[in-house]
Amino acid sequence: MVKLISVCLCALFAAGALSIEARAERENYKIKRLVSQMYDKRGAVEAQRKLPTYGEEVIPYVLPLLDDKKNANVRASALIVIGDVGDASLEDNVAAMLSDRDARVRKEAARALSEIGTAKSVDKLKVLLRDYDPDVRFNALKALARVAPKEDTNLFISALGDYDPRVRRFAVIALGKIKAKESVSYIAQLTQDMDPAVRVEVARTLGKIRTVECLKPLSWMIADPEPFIRILAVDNIAVVESGETDVFLVDAARSTDPRVAARAITMLGLRKSPEALKVATEYIDDEHMDVRLAAIGAIGDVGGTKEKKILEPLLEAESGNVRKVAAASIQKIEGTVPGVSMKDDAKKGTQVVDAVK
Repeated sequence: MVKLISVCLCALFAAGALSIEARAERENYKIKRLVSQMYDKRGAVEAQRKLPTYGEEVIPYVLPLLDDKKNANVRASALIVIGDVGDASLEDNVAAMLSDRDARVRKEAARALSEIGTAKSVDKLKVLLRDYDPDVRFNALKALARVAPKEDTNLFISALGDYDPRVRRFAVIALGKIKAKESVSYIAQLTQDMDPAVRVEVARTLGKIRTVECLKPLSWMIADPEPFIRILAVDNIAVVESGETDVFLVDAARSTDPRVAARAITMLGLRKSPEALKVATEYIDDEHMDVRLAAIGAIGDVGGTKEKKILEPLLEAESGNVRKVAAASIQKIEGTVPGVSMKDDAKKGTQVVDAVK
């Protein structure tokens, strides 16, 4: 009986082992089949999408494709898969492809290093910043943003002069992330860049660096051709903690663009600026409703009993919006409703720029 049980158990274990082996063979078959599809233009896209889902199991099958000197498309496809798998142990293999004769391969090698690279690839990636292909330069810059030392800001400053707008834009973003104060004068040269997406990032980055040197280039952007960039410039002037900030906001409040003027007045109020009351009372009867409402709101942010009396007649105004904002401002002065922080309000004003990203 014992012998029979032992035989049965052995049979079960053997069957289980065969089942595992069979499953592994099926998986290997699927991987091999997908790898073979990388030689077919129509099947390559599907292979690039599915192979990374198998994780590091695909590496022994994909890695040899980097040595296919006759097929640049296959080398590039292999790099896409390696980058998406995210196997950092292959950094040296990928870095070697940065000098490939084909631009697409160099681009995909740089892209893969943006996922798996380390500081040891920095020198090779720097060379690609002078590559003739803009896609290669762009992906090299993205990789460098991940692996280069934060102190190496010259990499990104030099890329600000690139003729490809994607490269310029990403260089500005990278400088904003590391808050490179020494880059302000270089970034300022892009305040009139031909590409609005670049100018958006210029305004955002200057608002991240937040030194007094950022105020002047941001003030130039108040005259930007795009309305949402003008608003963004005002918002980012307001976050600079400097005694000169209010001066620039007062100038913005006198803009011929009512959206800019209204935003600047609002920011003066939220900052509790000593200039807020003077500007707000000047524009409380402005012909443009946005400016008028901003002025009424700013009085509520900084006003006192005297200013409350200025607002009270507006409770009988013809405009329902004027009555509503005046009532809210009076409540603020009386302390019956909580105020709104500048940070929260500025967040609302910058949402409109997301569409250009």
